[in-house]
Amino acid sequence: MTEAGALAPTDAVILRRTPVGESDLIVALFTRDHGRVSAVARGARRSRKRFPAGLEMLAVLSVTLGRRRRGSELWSLDGAELVDDHRGLALDPIGLGHASYALELVRELAPPEAPDPGLLDHVVELWRALAAGPSPALLRGFELALCAELGSAVVLDACAACGAHQLGVGAVFDPARGGAVCGACAARSTGLGVRPLDEDVRAYLRAVAAVPLAAAPQIAVEADVRLGARDAMLGVITHLVGHPLTTLEFVTQVHGGLAGR
Repeated sequence: MTEAGALAPTDAVILRRTPVGESDLIVALFTRDHGRVSAVARGARRSRKRFPAGLEMLAVLSVTLGRRRRGSELWSLDGAELVDDHRGLALDPIGLGHASYALELVRELAPPEAPDPGLLDHVVELWRALAAGPSPALLRGFELALCAELGSAVVLDACAACGAHQLGVGAVFDPARGGAVCGACAARSTGLGVRPLDEDVRAYLRAVAAVPLAAAPQIAVEADVRLGARDAMLGVITHLVGHPLTTLEFVTQVHGGLAGR
């Protein structure tokens, strides 16, 4: 897209804000119609007329974008209006960490300028569910939905290597191979993040994936199963992203980490 001219408004969330000069912002956005884009918002730090919502994080905005000019990687952000406000999540450090985790995953994993309305819907669904309080189950449900939306669905119903539905003795969870691996194929799972797969952990993740996100915290589970599911999914996320996530480090620092929630 190189021709000048404003586009129709589209819903978006802000993934990152970077101040430039005295009044401008460079913002990374995930939009419903254009996917992940970067845009310059001129005068955004002092103009409440064009940006009454202040371009704050944890809000769904209706944004008006200008098309990229030839030779530029940046779009222009010409205006924004508040559609759905979730900034109250920032009052709880853990809630803030969990909500921001979703944004970091989208920023790291969504390809540029690839529309994916379902991805935006998953973020908003998580934020709405977090209003009732942070929960590890919400993060597991979001991670599973995100992976599926991006074409990297976690395999839990069969062996990711051979397709066998009976995993047998010695089954493992292998992030690089896509999920559960049966005992017969496990010998070739030797990479980082490979761990023995407890059947209770697999059943829990399957249960979380099968219900609406807001219902996931109602699934009763023992603490060791919850931690096993966390470690398995963080192995998947780390494999896909390729480096540690700053939001997880933040949660660890302010509230003893996800293991305490």
